[in-house]
Amino acid sequence: MAGSKAKSAAERIDRSELARFRLGDTLGEGADMQTFSGTDIETGDAVAIKRPHPSLVSRDMHGDIQRRMFAQAELRTYGRPLPHIPVLHTLTRAESFAWYFGDDLRHPYSVQVESRAKGIPLVGSVSDQVRGHPVGLPMNLFGLHSPHPEERREFGEMTHPALQTLTVIEKCLDRGFLAADLGPRNVFYSPRAGKVTVIDLGSLETPRPAESRRGPLDLNDVLLEFFQSYTSPYPPPEDLRDFEHVRERRLVGTLARRAESLSRDYDSASDICQRRREVAVSILERIGRRGYCAVSDFRADFGCYLDTLYEDAPNQDMWRGALDGLRKPYWRKFLFDPDEDLSR
Repeated sequence: MAGSKAKSAAERIDRSELARFRLGDTLGEGADMQTFSGTDIETGDAVAIKRPHPSLVSRDMHGDIQRRMFAQAELRTYGRPLPHIPVLHTLTRAESFAWYFGDDLRHPYSVQVESRAKGIPLVGSVSDQVRGHPVGLPMNLFGLHSPHPEERREFGEMTHPALQTLTVIEKCLDRGFLAADLGPRNVFYSPRAGKVTVIDLGSLETPRPAESRRGPLDLNDVLLEFFQSYTSPYPPPEDLRDFEHVRERRLVGTLARRAESLSRDYDSASDICQRRREVAVSILERIGRRGYCAVSDFRADFGCYLDTLYEDAPNQDMWRGALDGLRKPYWRKFLFDPDEDLSR
């Protein structure tokens, strides 16, 4: 989708002056991008302003990020809007933007402006994690571990956040693309509304058959990454501080070996219910042999996995105590009001 298609996307996107958007505070930094809050001066709407990470721009190492930004823009502006994706306001042509950000990075780059996602990230940014913020709290509360049945009467009518993210994967596949990197760091969640917003489509690849020096790439590669990101072979936390962190593991090797490695984690997990282990191993076995051809098939199996979480629900008092952690000042930099979003 690079080249001429990227240029056609650039031509279609509204090229409002960047000055229309008042720059706010830094929201987060990933390995590739830096994100700021902002305000549309004409409408008063909150926006997110994104650029390639300055450390990469200053070394002229942001070419792939530029191409990805325009590839995503092409997908987002072609045909019907994708669900759970922010509205794209502007994707600029490349220039220095020293006048806007107050720094001269020596190399031109593009800036993207989109509607601001409501809610909080399921897992906060790496930079916030390094600073000691409780970045894993939402994921443990609403993603990896199902709330106690009594709590679900307050927060349980919504669709599980992972299922909404899976819908984005499905819609991208319908358009011929594999959307990887849709992990919880790229997903915002509004607890009271039960709605998800995917703030970055990550890498977009086209399926390919096996080649001489590399294996095939298909839906199962994306599903393994998804399953690893939105499930856990571990029981619910037994300490409030453990709710603040998410265990992350890097798998290496072929798809079959990675699936087998994760399956062994479930096989050896004695602290979770037997049904949860069985369903997880069954899903991973099918992924490992590239047995999923449609997202709908995986969704049905993944729904069975989510059903087993009720048998391993966290201690009710512990879960409520962890929920109060979302009232800490850190979460207020997002479009999230704990008094409203956590009201009973």
